[in-house]
This record gives sequence, C-alpha cells and structure tokens, in this order.
Amino acid sequence: MPKGRSIDTVSPYGSHPAGGLVRAAWRLIDGGGFHATLRRKAGGAIAWLFSGPYDVEAGGLKFRLYPGENYDDRKIVARARLPEQAEHALIGKWLRPGVEFVDIGANVGTYSLFAASRGARVLAIEASAATAAKLAFNIAANETLEGFGGVKVMLTAVGEEEGRLTLWTSARNWGFATLAGDVAEGEAGKWQTQDVPVRLLADVLGEAGIGRADVMKIDVEGFEDRVLMPYLEASPRGVWPRVVLMETNCSAAWKRDPRETLTAHGYVVEGETEDNVLLVDRTDHAT
Repeated sequence: MPKGRSIDTVSPYGSHPAGGLVRAAWRLIDGGGFHATLRRKAGGAIAWLFSGPYDVEAGGLKFRLYPGENYDDRKIVARARLPEQAEHALIGKWLRPGVEFVDIGANVGTYSLFAASRGARVLAIEASAATAAKLAFNIAANETLEGFGGVKVMLTAVGEEEGRLTLWTSARNWGFATLAGDVAEGEAGKWQTQDVPVRLLADVLGEAGIGRADVMKIDVEGFEDRVLMPYLEASPRGVWPRVVLMETNCSAAWKRDPRETLTAHGYVVEGETEDNVLLVDRTDHAT
C-alpha cells in the first residue's frame, strides 16, 4: 500500500471542513503564475500543511479529499468542481437510470459518483487498496442522494492474464498508478510499489453480473490496451461495450491500439479531449 498519512473512513462526513485558507492555498498552486521551481517548492509546503482530509461538495456530490497526495482531490479543493469537465460532458448524454457504467481505474470516484448521481448502476474497479478505501467512503457519503444508482467496488487490477503484478504509484499523486512499468521507467524515487491481484475483464464483469456494459471508462495509465484487447478478442461482438471512454495520454506504452480494433468493428470517434477519446458503437448492436 502506498505510504501516506492515515485515511479517515470512520468519522462522519462533515467532520473535516475545508476552510477558506485551505481553499485559497490550493487555488494558489492550481492557478499557476509561478515559475515551475517555485511552484514545486510552494506546492510541497502546501501539501504538507494542508494535506487533508477535507470534506468538500462538488457537482452536488460529497467527497472526503486528501489533496496532499491526489491530483483529483487537489483540483476539487481548489476549484470546488469536479475535474475532467470535458470528459464528463462527453459521457453525460449516455448516463441515465438503469444504465450499466463500468469504471476501470476508479480512483476516488469522480466518474463513478457522477454516473451514479444520474441513476446509472456502477461497477467501480480499483487496484489500490488505499484508494479503494477512500472511494468506499465517498460512495457511502452519497448513497442517500435522490436517484442515486449505486456503486459496487471491486478491489482488483485488470489485465491480459490472471495473476499478480506490481502496481507503480506516484508518490505525489496516488491517483496516478500504473501496471505499465515502462511508464515509471527513469523516475526512481518518485514511485511506490505494491503487489496487486490481476484479473481478466471478462471474469470481473461476469462476477458482477454485467452482460454488456452500456458505458465503459478506462483510465489505467498506459495499460488500457491490456485491459480491453483480451476482452474484445475473447467476447462475442454483441457484448462489447456500447460506449468507451479511454485515456490516451499514456498510449505510448500500449502494445496495441484498441482504437483501431474498435473503429474496424463499427465504432465511431464521437469526441476527444487532450487526454481521452470517446468511441460509440454505431452498428446494429447498439441501442
């Protein structure tokens, strides 16, 4: 498990309010305007002084956040809104009550809770036990929301074969965790490691009772191909996910490009951001 300050999953939500000084400190770093060296030094001090936890609402959702150790948490504290707004806009039209949403690399739940708040039934897959504990707290804090579709968490990594692998986690950002060792290459001292179980996506979906995912989001820092390609090759075409939102900013680590396989089988790119691509099944398999 990555080293860090203790995680509070016991005290009720609201026990750790984020005051104005906390928000102002993180806005200072988030807003830029500093030379990179100065930003790193100031950021280190702020991360130590205002590491969290803090209980914050964003987008109508409740989060217990640890901005000193997670990028998404920093963004929420600084901006009082969910990160990756462009990506949420892309998938928002596909989320409605009863939709099956699969979140691979769920982190602290910004996508999972967003989908559940729209009535989707969510399977959140997270490899890190520490991050999954934070995710579980955030889910519990939101379960009483009207129309909340519910989130089931599965603590596992997903890959091309069952077994165990090393999960590399950024010491500065627990949300940046990868099974692709080459992504971490040359970054000695900046990563922590843990041994995690790895399962095939088909097995994980089968255990969760999901025949076909309506929307699947994959954000696993360069391991996206090894999550998705074995599933596509082993599963009937009719059960492939209807919509796929896939991170691409670490695609240099891919062995194969899932976009080529998906577009060759009738998927269409319906949106792109700096870091992600949205592909939609436009064949007669879609509904």
